[in-house]
Amino acid sequence: MKESRLNILTSAPPDELEYVVVDAGGGPGVVALIVSSILQESLEMVKIAEIFSPHFPQVTLINNDGVATPPKVEIYFSRPRTNQKQALLIITRNFIIETTEVGEDISELLLKYLSQYKISSFLVLTSGRVNATGEVYASSTDIERVRRLLRLGARSATNIDTLPVDRLTSSMMLRFHLNNTPMDLLISDTMGLAPDLASAKKVLAILSEYLGIPVDTSKLDVEIEKQRQLLKEASRFFEEMERGGGAPSYIG
Repeated sequence: MKESRLNILTSAPPDELEYVVVDAGGGPGVVALIVSSILQESLEMVKIAEIFSPHFPQVTLINNDGVATPPKVEIYFSRPRTNQKQALLIITRNFIIETTEVGEDISELLLKYLSQYKISSFLVLTSGRVNATGEVYASSTDIERVRRLLRLGARSATNIDTLPVDRLTSSMMLRFHLNNTPMDLLISDTMGLAPDLASAKKVLAILSEYLGIPVDTSKLDVEIEKQRQLLKEASRFFEEMERGGGAPSYIG
């Protein structure tokens, strides 16, 4: 197997900090990516490392600035708020790792890199079709952590046959579990093909309270309203078509 490589972009943050490691993007839905993007902006997060691999999907990705890059796993950190000793490390990507071998390879690279930090917990954000309710489901390795997430508005993630996570996320979950690191899981239940912005806001509201971090959702609120208006117009259009109110068409 050709080697994957990790590029360190900045020096390590102070040693006295504790970090919550957040894995965002290892599922079939896009809610985790939306949440990750808003957290990066709200917390002014800095990219500290990135992983490239010849075994990632061989596609070229174009970002919001029109810059084309190969697929990569990115790691961001947030500076702690005043008088806080806890901050975030976010692992994000916008593609799925489907093979166990590649997932294990990248997971090993990540945990070796993360071993320099004092990690307090591991939190997985993912999304996918569970039962099309639009709820946010929670699970944890500790019952008290589950209860706290439920009090914040999540639903208990019971009777979910298959978790919507890729091979990298599942490998990291196992490794953190074997290291006795507390682990939480938030699953956003997507209702359709369109990006579920309302579900992303639910996840952010829970995270903000759970982790004690400020999150600015003003831009997301604007996009939610735009999406609501588009869905309203689409619904009105199809209702008119069903009633025969559409413009007449002629053949011949």
